Order: sequence, then C-alpha cells, then structure tokens
Amino acid sequence: MGLSFNQMSKTKFNIFSVITWLNVLLGLLLFLWQRQTGNIPYAVQLGFFLILVGATGIPHGALDHIIAKNNREDVSSFNIQQFLRKYLFAIIAYSICWVYFPSISLLIFLLISAWHFGETDLVATSGNSFWDSFGRMICGIFILTIILLTHKEETLSVVQRITKGQEQTLLIWSFFAEHKWITIISTGTLLSIFLTTSFLRKDQSFQLISSLNLIIILFLCSQLPLLVSFALYFGGWHAIRSFEITFSFLKNQEEESASDPLTLWKNALPMTFLAAFGFIFMAYIWTGLGIKTDPIPALFIFLSIITLPHLDVMDKLIRSQKHT
Repeated sequence: MGLSFNQMSKTKFNIFSVITWLNVLLGLLLFLWQRQTGNIPYAVQLGFFLILVGATGIPHGALDHIIAKNNREDVSSFNIQQFLRKYLFAIIAYSICWVYFPSISLLIFLLISAWHFGETDLVATSGNSFWDSFGRMICGIFILTIILLTHKEETLSVVQRITKGQEQTLLIWSFFAEHKWITIISTGTLLSIFLTTSFLRKDQSFQLISSLNLIIILFLCSQLPLLVSFALYFGGWHAIRSFEITFSFLKNQEEESASDPLTLWKNALPMTFLAAFGFIFMAYIWTGLGIKTDPIPALFIFLSIITLPHLDVMDKLIRSQKHT
C-alpha cells in the first residue's frame, strides 16, 4: 500500500520538511529584525499571520471532503451533500456557542487545539491506548503553553476581547500566567516521560531532524510576538505536517488530487476561498462595524469554528491508519 504513517514520518528529506525549514528561516529573520530594531511593526505581524494562515493554515483543512471520501470502505457511497451539511452544522452550532458562551467556547477551542496539535505531531505513535491519548494531549498542551504563556499580556488582551471581559475566565488565565514556568516545565516533563517511555517500548519512532525543526520553531515562538508565534507554529509547522499526512494517505489511495504536493494544494484552494469569504462575513457580524475595527478576536474565533469539524476528519484518518 505504499508508505505507512511510520514510514512517512521517517522520511529524512522531502518537500514538506523543506517547507518547514524555510519557515524556520523566516522566523529567524523576523527574530533578528526584532533584536535589531526592538520590535516588529504590527502591520508586518498581521501580514505574516495572514499570509501563512492563508497559504497553509486554512488550506490544510480545505481537503476534508476528499479525505472523508477516501477514508471509508465504500467510496462510491460517499455523499458530499450530507458531509457538507454535517460540517456546516458543527460550524454554525459552535458559532452560536461563541455568541452566548464565549468562555466555554474558548475552553473548547483550547482543548480541541491541544488534541489536534498533539495528534498530528505524534502521528508516529503506534497505539490508541489511554497512555497514547494522554501523550498526545500533553504534547498539544505543552505547545499551547509555549505559545500562550510566553505572551502573557498579548494573550490576556485577546482573552479579554474574545470573552468580553468575563471575570472568572480572566482570573483563571491570570493564575496560569503567574505560574507560567511551573506550567511549562510540568507539561514539558510529562511529555518527556511519555516520549521516553514510548521510545523504550518502541511505540514511538525518534525523528532527529523533525524534532530539531519543531524545537527551533517553538523557541522562536517563545521570542516573537503572539501573532507571529501562532502563525509560525500553526501555518509554518502544523499545517505542513497535516498536509504531509493527508498527501501520504491520498497518494496511497491513488487519489488524482494527490498526484503531487502542488496539485494537492491547488485542490484545496476552492474551499480555502470559500472559507475566506466566510471569515469576512463572520468578522463583519462580530465587530458590528466591520473587520477593520478589531480583527484579532474574529481571526481566532474563525479558526476555532473551522477547527472543530476538521479535527473530527483528521482524527478518524489518523486512527484508521493506525489500525491498518
């Protein structure tokens, strides 16, 4: 059947790893700019965020209908209308939840993001046991703590605007922010224990180049502004890893849209443009006056509502391939 997930993860040099290293180079250039001038202009930060999220972040989830079609025993029975109805229902339901329960919605977003990030980064883990699930969750939480807790003030500002100043949420955030190094070191230690144990049990393959790539990205994330940090990990690492997983799977299925990585990316563009129009519409509703008023809450909420159904598709794909 071609490359398995573990074989894919052991590939030492391919187009996907080249792209992630190019993103490391971009991050290093921004880091040097910041060191030289003292700050990165907000327009540059926002531009970097929009370019990476637009070029890879959103497109990596725009292939969900193709993945769902191929990740089933009877491909001919796949109903695109039914799939899209379920997909849109999840988006609409979560959007309504954001309007009435912003704090709960934020918690859901953090939890599903942690799971999704960990599951993608630890795709080489062979099992589906509770221990493996724990490891993926801890991995994702560790990544989020690096990105969020090293930007206390910026994250607090976003949380205030997203939750509309909900006091209990701000108190919880302040607690973790005040104990950021305890939180980061604790989650990092748990992740190290999981990885060491899995490696000794041969449940997890060690990928030196890939691990070094991620470590550098996470270091840069801790040094750069929040917008740049999130974009660098989400668009510069996570989305590329997801593309690699998707490409490997669809290539094995002899899917025409995955004849090569560029063709796969092009096939993601129609849904990407549709998502972009959806974001503009949602942002206008959120601000009440237009996207220029305050784009950051709308950006993160938009990413959260499209992440929910995407997580389900990728989770089923990764689990099905591990069983195989």
